[in-house]
Amino acid sequence: MGYFNANLDALNFKLFEPHTRLKPYVHSYWLIQKKDFKKEMIYKILSDASMGFSINFAKAYFSKMNNNTFDCIGKFSIDGPTKYPTYLHFDKELYIIGVRFKTAGAYVFFEEKIESFADKNTPLHNTKNWPLDALYNSLISKSTVEERIKEIENFLIKKLQESKKKNAPWMFPLISKVLDNKGDITLDSLCKDFDISIRQMERSFKKEIGLSPKVFLRVIRMRNAKDLLNKLDLESFTKTAHETGFFDQSHFIREFKFFMKETPKNYYKNKLSLTKSSDFKTYPSK
Repeated sequence: MGYFNANLDALNFKLFEPHTRLKPYVHSYWLIQKKDFKKEMIYKILSDASMGFSINFAKAYFSKMNNNTFDCIGKFSIDGPTKYPTYLHFDKELYIIGVRFKTAGAYVFFEEKIESFADKNTPLHNTKNWPLDALYNSLISKSTVEERIKEIENFLIKKLQESKKKNAPWMFPLISKVLDNKGDITLDSLCKDFDISIRQMERSFKKEIGLSPKVFLRVIRMRNAKDLLNKLDLESFTKTAHETGFFDQSHFIREFKFFMKETPKNYYKNKLSLTKSSDFKTYPSK
C-alpha cells in the first residue's frame, strides 16, 4: 500500500504511526472505511515481505492469493507474509483497522512460527494469550479511530512486555542492510558480514519472517523496481533492469510478471494514466 491514489481515496484510506515503544516492530496502522458500494471494488496489494492483522468492524469480505480464496468473516484475521500479490474484494459496508508489522516484527507477538501464516489469510481467534473478545468490546466502545488505535497499541505493548521471544540479534541489522541495498546483495556477503551460516539464516528467516532469505531478496529488489517505475520518468526498461541488478531486460520482465502479475510496461502505463486523472499522495514503504 505504498500509494494513496484515487482508488484508495474512495476507501478513505489513512495511515497512522506507531508508539515509540512499538516502532522496532510495527510499521504502521491503517484504516479503510466506506458505507455504500455501487459495485464490487478490487484492490491488488503487493508483497513487501511483512505480516499484519486486521480488525473488521463491518461486513465480511474476501481475498484471493495464489489462486486460493479466503473468506474474511471473523472480526480478526492475519494477513500472512507472501511473495504473491493479494486481491481484496469489497462490496458491502467497510470499516477495517489494520496493524502492519515490520519485516520480522510480528515474531515476538505470536507463539507460532511465522512461516505457519505464510501465503494465506488466517482467522485470529480469542485465546488466553490473545484475549480478543475483551479487546473488541473495548474497541467498539470508543468513538474515534485515534482512540481505537491507542487501545490496540496498549494491547500490543502488553503483549510485547509479556513475550518471551526475541529476534536473532543480527536479524533487524541484516534486514536494514538488504533494504539499504534495495535487495541487490548476495546471501554469501550477508553471511560474511554478520558471521552466520546460510543454514542459520534460512532457519531464522523461516521462523521470524516466514519467507526464505532468497525470496526476501527478490521481493525487496522487485519493490525497488516498482518504486523506480512509480517515479514516472522512465528512460527505458533496460536501464531500469540494470539499475535494479538484473542482467538483462528479459530476466527483469520475467521476475516482474512473477511478483506483480503484469508486465512492467502495463504497470507503468496504468500509473501514468492514473496521474492524469488524480493527484498522488505518497506514503513510506519501508
